[in-house]
Amino acid sequence: MRSSRSSRAFCLLAFLLCLGSGAAAHYVRLDEDLVTKGTLTVGLGLSGRPFAYREGGELKGFEVEMARAVAAAHGLELEIVQLPRAELRTALEAGEVDAINTLPLKQEAQAEGLALLPYLAVGDHMLVLKGNPFRINGADDLGGRTVAVTGGTSAEVFARALSDDLQAAGRSKMRIHSFPNHRHTHIPVSMGHAAAYFVHTVSAIATTRDPESRMMLVEGVFRAEREVGFAVRDKGSNIHHAIEHAIAAAVATGRYDRIVAESGLPPDLSAFKK
Repeated sequence: MRSSRSSRAFCLLAFLLCLGSGAAAHYVRLDEDLVTKGTLTVGLGLSGRPFAYREGGELKGFEVEMARAVAAAHGLELEIVQLPRAELRTALEAGEVDAINTLPLKQEAQAEGLALLPYLAVGDHMLVLKGNPFRINGADDLGGRTVAVTGGTSAEVFARALSDDLQAAGRSKMRIHSFPNHRHTHIPVSMGHAAAYFVHTVSAIATTRDPESRMMLVEGVFRAEREVGFAVRDKGSNIHHAIEHAIAAAVATGRYDRIVAESGLPPDLSAFKK
């Protein structure tokens, strides 16, 4: 997946360069395609800080800023309609919104019949105590160490794959303790009994962004599970092309990287690896 993201970023940049140094995405004509003329209407399910959340009555986060960038690229107003995650697909399919965010959707719901325009990769991460008392700087430092996972999750699969890699390299395997509930998984690390724990992107970022948290994320220890972004009804439609070109413009001009950085997201999550 890392290779495919690199190829996508290169193709998007090449596309924009072919249009000329002053190119923008607003040549795609959308007058007859939008729910409301002159306005991009995005159905947004809350996916948590710092992705999409409400604070002080205002919608904020990375996904909100990406929607803002797409609308601005085409000279459109932006209307964000907050929806329960269970109603995102229904609203899109009914033509009530032009696009939706897919991070709140389960992977299978995202894949069925939707045209995805990705802007992030999400998956599983490794967290350690702030200050890193066990000096865990990468997966190679976990040989013989105790780690924690939530049973039955992709994070557990990731941890066991890393442990197998250690064994294959002639190192000691990890001692993996599996917990039935996510809320208990961090406890061995918090108490100093385990060196690290593994968890999915949304939980990992929310935990490490909390100023009261005792945890820090180890960048580079990441396994992408899927890509998320905007979804539209029809691949190849004017709206599909418009959003695709706007994301390309954001990547090529550096606006995408700025939104990632300002949202406090690690570079691992970029869908457009350089």
